[in-house]
Amino acid sequence: TSVAQIRSDLRMLARHTRAIRTYSSTGGVELVPPIAAETGLKITIGAWLDTNSQRNEREIRSVIELAKRNSNVHAIVVGNEHVMRGEIALLGDEKLTPEENEQIAAAHNATELAKIKEKISVARLIKLIHRVKRETNVPVTTGEIWNTWRDHPELVSAVDFIAVHLLPYWENIPDRQAVDASLQAYQQLRQMYPGKRIVIAEFG
Repeated sequence: TSVAQIRSDLRMLARHTRAIRTYSSTGGVELVPPIAAETGLKITIGAWLDTNSQRNEREIRSVIELAKRNSNVHAIVVGNEHVMRGEIALLGDEKLTPEENEQIAAAHNATELAKIKEKISVARLIKLIHRVKRETNVPVTTGEIWNTWRDHPELVSAVDFIAVHLLPYWENIPDRQAVDASLQAYQQLRQMYPGKRIVIAEFG
């Protein structure tokens, strides 16, 4: 995507919104924050995390630099549904620790394995969130479906606000019940974590 195309798109968006969110900070997306500033748009920038350790490191470094260089960056989202996808974030040449490998090897069945991997995923994600928080001065969170937040209060403690994804379609909730079911999930999080800011980061 060219700078001209990004500028054209953001000018159009600026007529309808005051803020945007990106899901990555490399591969050309790093061009978005300074161009967004031209149109007065605030931006929440994302660091995409997956199983590519080299790319993960580039994403984290890029998101930190973008936040330092662009005053219109008003929040950072480290990872997007990373825990939900069952991935474990590694950076650069990093590998799983012997202890983590032992935990994985000790799993007796697929369900237990999934739970162990999720616990490791959350612990590593928290470390990355803390790293980004140390090196920037804007609010930092991660984007996850509502039940990930429900099940992991330690993740809630690590973030500056909850960025929740309410996706009734993917939960096979009938369309007539979608809004009510989503509001119930939102209210459950509010009751569980009073005083914690909750942002609906995705809905649909």
